[in-house]
Amino acid sequence: MEDQLGTGSGATPEVRASEEERDKAAADLAKYCSEGRLTLDEFSQRVEAVLAARTQAAIERVMADLPKGSAVPAYASPVPQSGWFVSVLSGSSRTGRWRPRPRTKAFALLGGVDMDLRNAEIEGSELTITAIAIMGGIDIVVPEGVIVHLGGFSLLGGKDVKLANVPTLPGAPVINVRAFPIMGGVKVRTKRSRTRLINAVNQILPPQALAATGTPGDRPLVGTRGGIAAGRPKGSKGSKADRQREQILGARDALVLAGDILNHLSERAAAGRASGTAGDRRPAAPDGTVTILFSDVSGFTEITEQLGDAASQALLATYFQIVRGQVATHGGYEVKCHADEAMLAFSGAGQAVRCAIDIQRSLARYNEQHPDTPIRAHIGLHTGEAIQDGGDFLGRTVILASRITDEAGSEEILVSSLLHELTADSSDLVFASARTVSLQGVNDPQALFPVLWT
Repeated sequence: MEDQLGTGSGATPEVRASEEERDKAAADLAKYCSEGRLTLDEFSQRVEAVLAARTQAAIERVMADLPKGSAVPAYASPVPQSGWFVSVLSGSSRTGRWRPRPRTKAFALLGGVDMDLRNAEIEGSELTITAIAIMGGIDIVVPEGVIVHLGGFSLLGGKDVKLANVPTLPGAPVINVRAFPIMGGVKVRTKRSRTRLINAVNQILPPQALAATGTPGDRPLVGTRGGIAAGRPKGSKGSKADRQREQILGARDALVLAGDILNHLSERAAAGRASGTAGDRRPAAPDGTVTILFSDVSGFTEITEQLGDAASQALLATYFQIVRGQVATHGGYEVKCHADEAMLAFSGAGQAVRCAIDIQRSLARYNEQHPDTPIRAHIGLHTGEAIQDGGDFLGRTVILASRITDEAGSEEILVSSLLHELTADSSDLVFASARTVSLQGVNDPQALFPVLWT
């Protein structure tokens, strides 16, 4: 047992990483992605590795080539920005490492525009793409794990988003696509990079599995052009062991190709099951009885006056990253994040309250690390029937949730009496005594229950 822990041989055992350390590393990666230091695909891969890390050393390996400390120098990417893509009776394509402007436009007239964002350097937490296709097509590829919102309208054309069914990564940038196809089409889809396919295949057939055939452990297995045969003299059949290794390598490359095909088929299947924003990686908007959660930044006007527009907007981006991370964790639905307010919907009442608690706890951890620029929020929740309109929610339930939020103090969570009744028996939820208030526009006084979350 001592040898397994490293204490018997004098080695220092690796220290287990805490949830807070993983959250901080994910937040740092989101910041580096917004600065353009990481592409979207690099960000996606590293966040997955950080969230799966069990030790501090594993986290440090992921962050090894990134700046450390609070005084991080300004980063100037050598890659020029691109803001316009125009295709008239022709084609326009952008792949590889490139930098889209925060507001990028694509126009296709009897032609096509292909935009691959997997290796793009995204500045800030959001990218807005305005895509206009007149009797043409615009194809946008995004990496797995990012949030995509598809809006706009079509006239005798089509717009759709087909994304792999994987969890949204905390802090992932938001890709807003405003699509206007006129007798044309705008399509947003995920496509796994070859590197990530190789990694997935290597998990199925790790290099150690080839040890019995004599293949060196450090030899590249997938992606080696020509495989082992490339190193043999022309006309040489090689030994039996060589032929066995070639068969295994060929099988591995076939698995990579199969991964591409399965990825494509899964996208088509997801699109066939969905309606409206087909394949949207966000959970489907809940039907029937829903719990609506509003989370507002307390004193954001004063924050803007104190810090200025640029710094306050950066702080707001951090706030939305924290909120979106918890929404993804608790299986909620992001209705909208606008100004300094987040509106969320949940199919379960307890699910919504736990998300509110974790938002406040995450903000509290952030404030401990950033005492000069704290973010405080007040949250209100209510359960009831709501009218769903294109992913948005309307009606009295929404109004009551908003009014309850207005009554909540800084760093407080308030719930309606109905929501309290639905969750009071949960052993992990604790409420303070009710207080009766008059809500604006609501005739009867309402009993509201504070949630104790510290």
